[in-house]
Amino acid sequence: MQQILDNSDETVYFAVLQRPWLFETPFKDQDYAVLLVVNDDSIAPDEQFKLSHQLVASGCRYAVCFGYECSTWDDSIDYAYLEGDPNFDPRDDRFVMTTWHEDESIEDVVEFFRLSTSFDDFVPRNFLLLFLGEANDIQNRALKTIRDCSPDTVPLSTAVQS
Repeated sequence: MQQILDNSDETVYFAVLQRPWLFETPFKDQDYAVLLVVNDDSIAPDEQFKLSHQLVASGCRYAVCFGYECSTWDDSIDYAYLEGDPNFDPRDDRFVMTTWHEDESIEDVVEFFRLSTSFDDFVPRNFLLLFLGEANDIQNRALKTIRDCSPDTVPLSTAVQS
């Protein structure tokens, strides 16, 4: 996990996960928004289920899903939120918003992620670009767009190495 942008109001991290899809948040006990970019088409349903639960349990409050079968990730994270309570009635103040973005450019999705993931009382200050599997071209385009959407922040990293 690598911090790529930081200022007094916002922090952005970038990570690429590979199997076994174990996730730990860089934000400790703080809420965050995640852009989940699914590049690996071999993720099994049980792996998706486990990772969705890890995201929700770690403080994810908004999940923007993009890539391979992204609508299933939107659903999986919704279910993980509901299953976080034994009565399937989780607290409203922990609500997890999800969206999926099929047939959109990575640039448009990143812009949405950075500028449109506030809802109710949740205004994200922590952002995570989480790639499941490598995709250097998409990663580089996403990182460039993050920097373009964040003109007042100090970039801590440049492009992904090929």
